[in-house]
Amino acid sequence: MAGLKTSTVFLFTAAAFFLVIWQCECTEIIGGREAVPHSRPYMVALYLREKKFKTICGGVLIKPSWVLTAAHCNITEKTKIIIGAHSLTAKESQKQIIPIIKKFQHEDFRIETFDYDVQLLQLSKAAVLGSDVSVLPLSVKRKKLQPGTVCETAGWGTTTNHRNIISDKLMEVNVTIVDTKTCAKRWKPLINITRNMICTSENVEVKGTCGGDSGGPLICNGSLRGLTSFGMPECALPGDASVYAKLNRNIIRWINKIISGVHKIF
Repeated sequence: MAGLKTSTVFLFTAAAFFLVIWQCECTEIIGGREAVPHSRPYMVALYLREKKFKTICGGVLIKPSWVLTAAHCNITEKTKIIIGAHSLTAKESQKQIIPIIKKFQHEDFRIETFDYDVQLLQLSKAAVLGSDVSVLPLSVKRKKLQPGTVCETAGWGTTTNHRNIISDKLMEVNVTIVDTKTCAKRWKPLINITRNMICTSENVEVKGTCGGDSGGPLICNGSLRGLTSFGMPECALPGDASVYAKLNRNIIRWINKIISGVHKIF
């Protein structure tokens, strides 16, 4: 692509993003490991299966009746909200499938920029909490993440760049925070890295996420700090930067405003 004009490169990459994200067979935990069953009781799978076509996004249960995910995840009335699962297909007593009654995409989200890539889903009833299902609350007091901080993310996406088959079992992987300036250089001129984004990158190892594991959590020092947003079409290559929606004060303020404004009992 080095010989192509900038505009052509952007169109090619944007098309790849849309294939990756909207068809959602790309969400990838690359170079990770299977999670201990139900060790991440806040994980939510947003799953749709129509004939042979499957889509998958991740989400986080932040309150018994509220799921936080990425705004670009295409949630429909047919999307299954699966809570308490380790396997997507196995019969598990902990598994709860709860319909949503409303979705709230951040009003400033734009698919062209991926800025404000945050979405709230209001469930039709509260999830039953227990040892295998619990919330991961938003943290108000958070220190600035320093480059080199090792964080965690998880999802049910594919585990290789060569086969677009989602994982039946929840996978997890450690990822490393990279500074915003370095991340911005790696994405320029395709995408502008904003204050609402946070990035990870690996120097040597092939591991990480891609656009379709979207909505899954970025957890650093035990705190929810972001949601998987996007990456290069070929995922988790050394030197590439994966991008997450950053749960900064403004985003958390928006989340709390939506929840308190809809139903104060939740």
